[in-house]
Amino acid sequence: MRAHHLLAVVTLLLGGCLLQNLGADRQLTDQVYAFNDEVRWARIDLATERVSPEFRPTFLQMHRAWGHDIQIADSDCTHVQISEDSQSATSLVTLSWYDRSMNVRTSVVRQRWIKTDSGFLLDQVVVVGGDEGILETPPEETDGGEAAPEVSTDASASRSPREPARS
Repeated sequence: MRAHHLLAVVTLLLGGCLLQNLGADRQLTDQVYAFNDEVRWARIDLATERVSPEFRPTFLQMHRAWGHDIQIADSDCTHVQISEDSQSATSLVTLSWYDRSMNVRTSVVRQRWIKTDSGFLLDQVVVVGGDEGILETPPEETDGGEAAPEVSTDASASRSPREPARS
């Protein structure tokens, strides 16, 4: 009889650990899909709630043209992987988008997620394929913490990065 009770307790404890890990996978997947749906529809204000506080200013700078100069036509989350320790994760998202020129472009972004007390939060976004113009590069900071002025000797630099070159 004691062996049955011990077996039941061990089974419950091991089952709880397994369910906790499944919960992290589910929590991450829900977060990734909700976040990408929000940015797909230019609800950047809602999406920022799913971004780590340290990354928020950079995120907002990178996405400031979304909903205005950049429209997302389609968003497809192609891969989500949680780390073995369930403390971080990576997702890949393919975006079809267009700018004011109405030319459809495609970009693939890698998103890094970190686990916090309130769940998974976005901590990094990097273009890993396709058109890099989907994200604006945040200005570099000088030693004083201010943005460095952009200096260019290239005549094409006066064009918007999304404006096609004219022949």
